[in-house]
Amino acid sequence: MRSWLLCISAGVLAGVSNAACTNKCGSNKCLGAIAADPAFGESFCSSWLALEPATTTVTEVETVTSTLLNVETALTTLTVTTATFTVTGSERSTIYQKRAPTITEVDPALPDPTDVIASQCSSNEDRISKACSCILSTATASTVTVLETAVTTAVVEAESTVVETVTDNVVATVSVAAPAVTIPANIIVNGGFEDYLDTGNILPWTDTKDSTGGRFDVVNGVNPCMAGGSYCAGGRVVVRPYPPTTGSKYIAIRETFVGRPSTTYAFSFLYRCLNYDAGTSIDILYKGSVIGSVNQCYNSAAFYRPTGITFTTDATGQGEVEVRFRNSGATPYLYFYADDFKAIAV
Repeated sequence: MRSWLLCISAGVLAGVSNAACTNKCGSNKCLGAIAADPAFGESFCSSWLALEPATTTVTEVETVTSTLLNVETALTTLTVTTATFTVTGSERSTIYQKRAPTITEVDPALPDPTDVIASQCSSNEDRISKACSCILSTATASTVTVLETAVTTAVVEAESTVVETVTDNVVATVSVAAPAVTIPANIIVNGGFEDYLDTGNILPWTDTKDSTGGRFDVVNGVNPCMAGGSYCAGGRVVVRPYPPTTGSKYIAIRETFVGRPSTTYAFSFLYRCLNYDAGTSIDILYKGSVIGSVNQCYNSAAFYRPTGITFTTDATGQGEVEVRFRNSGATPYLYFYADDFKAIAV
């Protein structure tokens, strides 16, 4: 039995007095806290006492002999450098924000062994040092063997000079952690167009007036609200598209984005029609395919938010949404207000 184990037991065992234990190993409480986990205790004590494993150096000598004929002067320089870069984790580490978790489970944390040792030893450095000396007195010593290779070159040549420089192979290994990318719950960027106040544009949104015709305005000073004031967007900027009366009879806005891979999103927005008729409508497209259409227009200043429009991203998470404001009836002076675009994971 290791002698310090006797000191942990209460009372006097095998002729080891409490006074002798305290003098050699510090307090029993401190000694017991460090020895509670032998592997952690030995590691902790090695660090505390600043101990390092013994080092054994073994030298291997390799001799190479070559013969050169009819050489006046030869200069050979050999430099070998190899660099290995290792990227840990995937090419992109993604952190997804959650909208509102419904259940929160918290597991109690286990106590830190270092905190337990500090408490049981009253943060007394002398007690910790004595206890660690006691424990490590019977521990198995760690050793590290270092292999060195020496290369010697012998050249046999009459009336010639050979200079050879050998640089040992150098291998540099670098671990690079992939950057974390946060994808918010709402993946539509600048959905309220408020960036217009600082930038003078609505990027990353783009409009199609150059290819489809029509007119597209950005209006500052409108805070869209639903009927009865049940919800207001809270901003100041809205877009005002005027679809053409000829040709495609629509004008659209588009935005590309990166969402969570293979995830379903609910798409919605606020809008209002003015000078409308029965042919007035709005189509919503995801990657060029129609995923929803709305035609609710009211003779009211209230805005309407359509629901039930969804799309699902592929394995890349990349997508594009397009909103087309249609004037199928070719009604003169038809226009819309639109704001508060969102695509939220469901």
